Amino acid sequence: MNKYITVLDFEVGRIFQYEINEEPHRNEDGVIDHEEFLTNYGHNMKYCKWMVHDDNRVIVQTPHGEIKQLQRDYDMVKSIEKNK
Repeated sequence: MNKYITVLDFEVGRIFQYEINEEPHRNEDGVIDHEEFLTNYGHNMKYCKWMVHDDNRVIVQTPHGEIKQLQRDYDMVKSIEKNK
């Protein structure tokens, strides 16, 4: 089962979502370190809140009060990964 990290990045005013492998990111000591993973993607942890979860759907409310579920498109994230 895939897991996802959703990041509220207040420094740039955007929300990011990354798909992570079943094997979580581990630092050089072998400890799971999601903040190091996010720092490697350019996030400044001083200005971020994040969570790990199983469901990649995003729920938004429109100005008219409608609730919509959005399926996240990972093409942009995969493109970033290729350019690292």
